[in-house]
Amino acid sequence: MDIEEQQVIEIVNRTAYIENLLNQVIENYCSPHKDRFMFFWDVVLDSSIMPIGSKVKIAMAVAQNVSFRLDQDALHKVMALRNAFAHHQTGSHPVLVVGKTTDEDSVHFQLQVISNSGQITRKKRHDAYVEFVKSFSSAELSLVDLLACIKNETPAV
Repeated sequence: MDIEEQQVIEIVNRTAYIENLLNQVIENYCSPHKDRFMFFWDVVLDSSIMPIGSKVKIAMAVAQNVSFRLDQDALHKVMALRNAFAHHQTGSHPVLVVGKTTDEDSVHFQLQVISNSGQITRKKRHDAYVEFVKSFSSAELSLVDLLACIKNETPAV
């Protein structure tokens, strides 16, 4: 398996982890009855019923309700970059840069990344991977902190 394929697997797995954190935020905030807990996880939070984009919106609403500043930008970048990597073959969009000499010539592969606002940008695969890793770390930290905030919140009486 080449490095590009390994990166795609890593990105898909890390995004699944972010989705699991989103699920935990929603579950901890909503506190479903114990007899409905598995239904909540197996049906309500299933990605075919509630896609990750909807889970991000719910987490943003939860964050507002508990006065927490969620790193929305990092979450949106994780989703956009994950989609770009998952939906482009590892060898798609080759770009040849011709330098003044043949030693300055280079080849790289690009991804088309579509943001949540619909803006399309082209990024080198390597640069997109580096951006994903950075955004993942920020998104993970933000969600873990939000989860801790929810768990430590004193219920209103």
